[in-house]
Amino acid sequence: MRHRSWIVLSLVLMLGLVLAGCGPAITAEEIVAKVQETVENTQDAHAIVSVSATVQGTQIAAKAEMWEKAPNKARAVVLESSQPELDGMIMTSDGQQGWLYYPSRDVLMTGPVEQMDTPLPQEMLIEMQEVIQRVLDASDVELVGEDSVAGRDAYQLTLSPQEGTEQEIFPGNGTATLWVDKEQWFVLKAAYQADMIGQGEIVVESFELNPGLSDDLFTFEVPDGVEVVDIEAQQPEYLTLEEAEAQAGFDLLVPAYTPEDATLIQVVRMQDTIVLGYDHAPGVSFSIVQGPQPMGQVPLGATEELVVRGQSAALVRNEVNNFTSLQWTEDDVVIRIVGAISPEQAVQVAESLQ
Repeated sequence: MRHRSWIVLSLVLMLGLVLAGCGPAITAEEIVAKVQETVENTQDAHAIVSVSATVQGTQIAAKAEMWEKAPNKARAVVLESSQPELDGMIMTSDGQQGWLYYPSRDVLMTGPVEQMDTPLPQEMLIEMQEVIQRVLDASDVELVGEDSVAGRDAYQLTLSPQEGTEQEIFPGNGTATLWVDKEQWFVLKAAYQADMIGQGEIVVESFELNPGLSDDLFTFEVPDGVEVVDIEAQQPEYLTLEEAEAQAGFDLLVPAYTPEDATLIQVVRMQDTIVLGYDHAPGVSFSIVQGPQPMGQVPLGATEELVVRGQSAALVRNEVNNFTSLQWTEDDVVIRIVGAISPEQAVQVAESLQ
């Protein structure tokens, strides 16, 4: 399940421009031309970046070391994170095969790149050139002044959506701000601000352009004792409800209540996890995910702790995307209600499970 919220889009913009660099420029037109020139002349790049964001009251922060090599190789290592389970995470792609390693869980996910639902930093690196061009095509760039970043003199630029653009690069009517190093003409810092949604920024702590990276950097050697999950073997299997109940290996719970007469439209098994999908109700579309391990990444949003069915539960609400996630563990089974459903409805569905 992939949820591309506003912060995902803003960080795509930021990281793309950070790794691409900027050239000497006094006018916005010269800056755009130099960015495009630098992209064309950059075969590989290496950087250490820090990212921080506040989305609907939720704060996240991470530091990562990143490598990218044209046309489609990428690697990222999470050095620090506000989410401890992500510390040390390694994301690697040689353009064909992808590897995603979680040291905290001793789990490695691998498979063809197009089949992997990988964290977005890796995708941002792979799609760098395409993202930059899309941003520049849909942006008005303005030189607004000079500043200092990490003790270095920089030009300060703002990017805003062109009037009438249909591209959703600046959700929430936000504005991106860039600080460009005067000496090396590289983006030292980028920030995104959308008053109704939140804010985020990325700061380059160090960088190299065209360092001559080896292709070996973009492969992955599996550590001993690590559980390897083959993504191709995780393709969904569509079942009837009766088949799912027989194959689950645990007591599969089904709701007695669904909001607005939402109906069960599909039952899917993915390895040990069963997903019940509900739809056909105005403004309501959600899934009930049940299995021995959490499935999918929890979205950004306002988080609340509450009690559901006598168990401690985490409720995440993203008002921008009309998205709710309610997750708890019951009898060693992780249960998650997720989708376009209100928090109140999600709790009602949870309490009705039987």
